[in-house]
Amino acid sequence: MPQLDLYYFPSQIFWLVVTFVGLFIFLRAVALPKVTEVLDARRRKIEGDLEKAAALKADAEKALAQYQAAIARGREQAQALIRKVGDEAQARATAAQDVLGQKLARQIKGAEDRIDAARKQALANIERVSAELAQAATERLIGVKVDAAAAASAVGAAAKERGA
Repeated sequence: MPQLDLYYFPSQIFWLVVTFVGLFIFLRAVALPKVTEVLDARRRKIEGDLEKAAALKADAEKALAQYQAAIARGREQAQALIRKVGDEAQARATAAQDVLGQKLARQIKGAEDRIDAARKQALANIERVSAELAQAATERLIGVKVDAAAAASAVGAAAKERGA
């Protein structure tokens, strides 16, 4: 193999050094600056994107805080409105109940008055019928005719005596 022959070693080493130095100079002068520029551009873009992301995150957190505050205010307003409507409904129900109670009390009072009047009329009728019955019984039993005023007086006295 010719590459392992010692005769060709010095020329091979020379060309190895020349090629290495040429490649090194080319890489250092041309390729590495472009790679460095690309890496720097990437780093700047990533940093810019991170800054934008941080700014957007701060904006999103601010919007979220405003949203949560708006929801809390809305809940408070809704609860206040519910309490207000509930209180108004309770007040209306109480007022309606009071009006109904007063109406029922008037109706009960009217019914009691009518019952009392009917009772008094019935008692008066009973006394009148009792007086007529006493007149008729006295006339049949003992044959004496009693006038209506005396019969009514006797029935009234008997009713008072029985009531007392």
